[in-house]
Amino acid sequence: MAIVAYGLGLALIWVLAWGTPTPANILGGLAVAALLLVVVPDVRPRSWGRLRVRPIAVLRLVGFVLVQAVTANVQLTRAIISKDAHITTAVIAVPLPGCSDGLLTLITNALAITPGTLPIEVAQEPTTVYVHALLLGDIDQVRRSVAHLAALAYHAFGPDEAVAALEDLQRAQQRETAS
Repeated sequence: MAIVAYGLGLALIWVLAWGTPTPANILGGLAVAALLLVVVPDVRPRSWGRLRVRPIAVLRLVGFVLVQAVTANVQLTRAIISKDAHITTAVIAVPLPGCSDGLLTLITNALAITPGTLPIEVAQEPTTVYVHALLLGDIDQVRRSVAHLAALAYHAFGPDEAVAALEDLQRAQQRETAS
């Protein structure tokens, strides 16, 4: 069932790319989707049954990304037009343990659309994203912001086991900072 939904999603993207839902575009999209699913089986997610979409968590993720984008635009504009602009840049390593390729793609794309931040490299084993920050104020704040974005992505689309592990890790970190 999930493979059918994935194939229909691919066909929908095909139709949207062509712009009009003509019978030829729909049939072409279904043919391309079927061909992709047969010829390139790795395009299908490996954990079909474990992937969850949580609508409220998706809204939180979208809201966070929008707020970050607007805030970053204001800060960057202020820094550019200011006579006393002090622009401090840095490349910051942010570990994302246990992050799947799909969630990593979502996180890095969200970072890329936020002005002033740009993921420049991703390392595996352990998963780490290197982020170029244009208006660096506090390195730990950048790490916390990326970690918060990752947590929102996990809650929106991650499997139940990953969300539970993330919540356990967050509780342990809160206990650590409280003591």
